[in-house]
Amino acid sequence: MFKTSIIQICIVIFFLLIFKFSALANNFLVDENNKLFIETSNSGFKLHKNYWSQNKHNFNYINDNSKSRGGYYYQKFELRNGDCFGDENWSDCDNDRQRIELTSEPNQPISEKQCYGYSIKLSNNFTDIRKVSTTLGQIHQKGGPSGKANSLPSFPPLIQIDARKGNLYLNWHKLSGSKNNVRDESKYYKLKTLESMKGMWTDISLCLDFKNNRIDAWVDGNNIVSILESPIFFEPESIYFKHGIYQSFISNYTSFKGETPTQIVYYDEVRRGNSIEEVDININPNLKFVD
Repeated sequence: MFKTSIIQICIVIFFLLIFKFSALANNFLVDENNKLFIETSNSGFKLHKNYWSQNKHNFNYINDNSKSRGGYYYQKFELRNGDCFGDENWSDCDNDRQRIELTSEPNQPISEKQCYGYSIKLSNNFTDIRKVSTTLGQIHQKGGPSGKANSLPSFPPLIQIDARKGNLYLNWHKLSGSKNNVRDESKYYKLKTLESMKGMWTDISLCLDFKNNRIDAWVDGNNIVSILESPIFFEPESIYFKHGIYQSFISNYTSFKGETPTQIVYYDEVRRGNSIEEVDININPNLKFVD
C-alpha cells in the first residue's frame, strides 16, 4: 500500500514537471494578472511584456525553425477591429487607437549609443489601412514631453517605424515647444515598400547616438538613413523599445469604411546593444540566435 502511494505520487510529480516544462519551454508566459510576457536570452533584453490586456488571437509564439528568421521561435501579432485596451491611466478605446504591443525591459539611459534591431515579416494579405497610422516598432520615452495630436492627448515617442502609403518609414518625432505642450513634427524616411515585405523577412536596425547627435537606420544590413541631428530635444528619464501592431486615429478609416481590416505581422530576433554590430546579423553574422 505504501509502495503504491509512493508510485502514484511520483507519477503526479512527473506529469506536473512535464506540464511545467511545456508551459515554459518557449518562454511564453502569462502572469497572475493575465499579462503575457516572454523571457529572452542573447538579445540584450530580459523580457518583453504586454502591460495591458489582450485577446486570445492577438499573440502567438510559434515553434518552427523552417519559417523563423533565426533559431526555433518567432512571434505572431494579429490585430482585429475592436482590439483596444488600456489601464487606469490610459484607454486606447477612448483615444481613437487599437494595439497589441510588447514593451521590452530593461529601459536604456540617455547616453552614448543605444541600438535596436529586429526582423519583421508581413502576412501575404497585409492591408495598408488608408489614413491610419500603423506602427510596427517604436522607441518610446519614459518621463518625456506631452501634448495634443488631433485634439487628443499625446505622449510622443522618439522613433516610430510606420506602415503608410504603401511603404515602411522611419518616423522621427522632431519635438519643440514646451515639455507640457510639445510641438510634434514627424519627419518620414522611406525604408522599404510594404509589398516587398509580404511573406519575406526584413531586418530593421536603429542606432540613436546621443554623444555624437545622430540617428542611423539599416535595412537588411544597408545604412538607408542618417540624420545628423540630436535624437532628443527634451531629455526624458530613459527610453525603451516596443514592438507589435499599433494603429492610431482609426476613425479616419472607420468613419467612412466601417471596420478596420485584420493585420498580421511576424517578429523575430528582437535585440538591443550599444553598437550596430550587437544588433544586426547582416553586419555581424556571429550573433547568437534569439529564442
